[in-house]
Amino acid sequence: MATENILQRNLGLDNLKALLSIVIIILHVTVPYTNVNIPWFYEPELPNETLPINPIITFARNCGMPIFFMISGYFVPASYDKQGFNTFLWKKIKRLLIPAFTIWAICLLLYPMYHVWFLQWLFLFCLLYALFRLITKWRIKEGKQLELSIFFLIGLFLIMSFFTLIIRREYYINQFILVFNIFSFEPAKMAQYFFAFYFGILARRFDWFTPKSKKLVIEVIAVIIITFIIRKIRITEENYIGSRLDAILETSFSLFESLLVIWIFNKFINKSNRFVKSIAENSFGIYLIHLPILYCVQTYTKMWEFYFPLKLVLIILFVAFTAYMASFLLRKIKFFRNFI
Repeated sequence: MATENILQRNLGLDNLKALLSIVIIILHVTVPYTNVNIPWFYEPELPNETLPINPIITFARNCGMPIFFMISGYFVPASYDKQGFNTFLWKKIKRLLIPAFTIWAICLLLYPMYHVWFLQWLFLFCLLYALFRLITKWRIKEGKQLELSIFFLIGLFLIMSFFTLIIRREYYINQFILVFNIFSFEPAKMAQYFFAFYFGILARRFDWFTPKSKKLVIEVIAVIIITFIIRKIRITEENYIGSRLDAILETSFSLFESLLVIWIFNKFINKSNRFVKSIAENSFGIYLIHLPILYCVQTYTKMWEFYFPLKLVLIILFVAFTAYMASFLLRKIKFFRNFI
């Protein structure tokens, strides 16, 4: 691996993508053994197969997906600038919709699983961005600066809160809607993901993921701590005001968490090696492939009775290794490399 090729990459984001690939697998393996209210394809049948990790699952889910959308948005402006509308849209169809429908069709043969909803949302957000650029011909000039300040974050918080309140009057978290038996959506998270994606676009234009101001980091941490405290002492969610307050804080908390995590990786975890870089390059393939593999493994091992923590560790290691190797080998073939 040439040194200049490493330096041209954002190693902090590479490391974060590699970590999130593993976190997603761990999350999907462990969800059935908790009482987190997420529709799932597998239910354990053996006694005592439970995990008291609901807060960890909730944290990983609330923070992980906005980070994915932020990172995805971060790379969109440069792609559009280089490719133009037609090429950009065609490549998004190849890289998002075609893999999504392929994995969806494979999953239907096993069990109706809709984990490719992320790709569907991402394509929709990319399409809206491309249409905006095509219609307005608007582009932020290179070198133009816009500081990421606490006032910007407060403004973003207020706008997200407004849209979140409107949406969550009708929909609650973990309520998925199936459209044409193909598209799976969680409307309650729509505002959160939308703003995370477009925050990533602005972050690319104004270099917000590598802020030099320690003051800003302190302000973001303060917002996270205050939000966390308020959520802990809030009025009960069964109360109307309490439920609205919780919706607002959950949305903003996840976005600020994501920003801080990305900043930390860019600042402190920005060294790489061949193995981590390879996982990052295969993160998309791992995401696509791992769930059908997990379904087969969990179904096959359902009645295996031995030390439960060891059983989980073995499943996680097997699924992670198999998904990685499958992606790695497929990407060696030119045809598949066009899609993953």
